[in-house]
Amino acid sequence: MRILIFGAGVIGRIYAVRLLSAGHEVSILSRGAATDDLRTNGIRLVREGVNDLQGFPRVVETLGDAGHADLVFVAIRLDQVDAALVSLGALDADVVASFINLPLGTDRLLQAIGADRFVAVFPGVAGRLGNQGTVHYVQVSQQPTAVGWGRAGDMVVSVLKSAGFPVATTKDMDAWLKTHAVFVSAFESALAAVSGDAHALASDSVAVRKLVLAVREGFTALDSRGVSITPAALRVIFQTMPVWFATRYWARQLDGELGRLALAPHSIASRHSELPVLQHDVRSLLGGTAPPQLERLFAKSQ
Repeated sequence: MRILIFGAGVIGRIYAVRLLSAGHEVSILSRGAATDDLRTNGIRLVREGVNDLQGFPRVVETLGDAGHADLVFVAIRLDQVDAALVSLGALDADVVASFINLPLGTDRLLQAIGADRFVAVFPGVAGRLGNQGTVHYVQVSQQPTAVGWGRAGDMVVSVLKSAGFPVATTKDMDAWLKTHAVFVSAFESALAAVSGDAHALASDSVAVRKLVLAVREGFTALDSRGVSITPAALRVIFQTMPVWFATRYWARQLDGELGRLALAPHSIASRHSELPVLQHDVRSLLGGTAPPQLERLFAKSQ
């Protein structure tokens, strides 16, 4: 299958090499300084400290160079969406899948791309860029790649499974995106406040407790607006389990690979780009202001 990865950041690179290794014909759209590095060094994935895969996807700098694709994965930041809408609408592709964190829903992308070929997806991997094309990454065991239902979603599920990605489908991708926007904005804000030091945050039980309470408040606010907390595992850990239990659980996660490779690197990389936009959109999602604990986290991250 002909696949285009629209965006050459961490997420785009991980999916590009995994899909290439599964036998698909993969191109990656890259601009700027990363382009020469991708052509020279390719992409080398390191998982759990061990070399995993290496590949040289075809690197293109324009959509014209990319040509027709059966499937496009859009792997850009939330703050880049407005500038990319025209290009996304012009994609020569049968199906377009978005990895973007979208607190306010998918309307802009649906209008630009067309509902018949668009599907929202949420990645189940994360990591950080190293030197010479290396990506240190983790496949998040608690979170398979989530795919919205529908004809377009069926194609995406099939392709992802061919590359060994665990996949979960959901009827309510909008609720999934809103739930994760609250979760991600809280955790990245807490980590940004300690300069991305996941171990330092994990070691501060008071700070982790405040983080848990902030997410709980955010989820309660979503509930009050008719949004179902999705997936159920997040609802259970933040709203059903005692706060002390959730605090210990997340301290362990922050001090492990999830914190070190998934949450902390992204909090630093996005602190002055995507994170402020994400915080703004979460406030809008919750009626114009965040609950007190969540708002305090947002303020400390600046």
